[in-house]
Amino acid sequence: MISLPIVVNNEYFKWQLMLWWWNQKLVYGSKAVNKSRAIVISKNFRSEATRSHDWLKDIPHVYCDGASQDPIVGEDLRVLDLPLNIQYGVREAIKDLPDEQIIEILDGDMFHLRAHPKIVVRDDMLLVSDIYENWHLKSLTIHRPVIERYFENGGRFYNGGFVPIVGKVKTFRKIMYEWIAIHRDILKRDDIIETKPFRWWGGMFALQAACEKAKVTMIADDTCYIVLDLIKPSFPRSKTFNL
Repeated sequence: MISLPIVVNNEYFKWQLMLWWWNQKLVYGSKAVNKSRAIVISKNFRSEATRSHDWLKDIPHVYCDGASQDPIVGEDLRVLDLPLNIQYGVREAIKDLPDEQIIEILDGDMFHLRAHPKIVVRDDMLLVSDIYENWHLKSLTIHRPVIERYFENGGRFYNGGFVPIVGKVKTFRKIMYEWIAIHRDILKRDDIIETKPFRWWGGMFALQAACEKAKVTMIADDTCYIVLDLIKPSFPRSKTFNL
């Protein structure tokens, strides 16, 4: 399995990825190079200056532009299109990988505490952490109307899960177009109550709908410890991934 943590090329994410890479080498030793491919997004906003990424040094990575560089996404949505970095980054990172390769999509602040066991994942299946469903997504219950309009199979394949997302490259290729297209549509809709948080979670909602449309089954594999605000109240959420 190849791990793909996703970060932006700025100081905030720099410490995350450096910590992730330190843990990756600690757990996998010399094998870490072949089991890692960080996705580094150049910047979040068009107005940002392009920074040097020399700090990446020995970290295996793909450096690419995020959604804010896509002319199809309107400038008026610049604040809300940031989560599209995930889809754009993954699409770039898997270009040269074989269909059967198993990958793991991670936030930059998730890392392995021990070596993963043998991963068994079938075609048209994604292993995900479904803690997000009860945490805030609620796509199976009260927030189902956000994605129900995109369903083609009665909503039988999704579970409200998200990162870590584990699956075969060909499965991600199968859902990528719809994952991006549905996310764009959610960003532009004006029929959603509490518009801002729903749009911020648009990539998460879009993954549910994309899997439902493509008949890709999402399976809960809750092996992630979530640590919230333990350093100081204003500190962002911190996560560690334990297989």
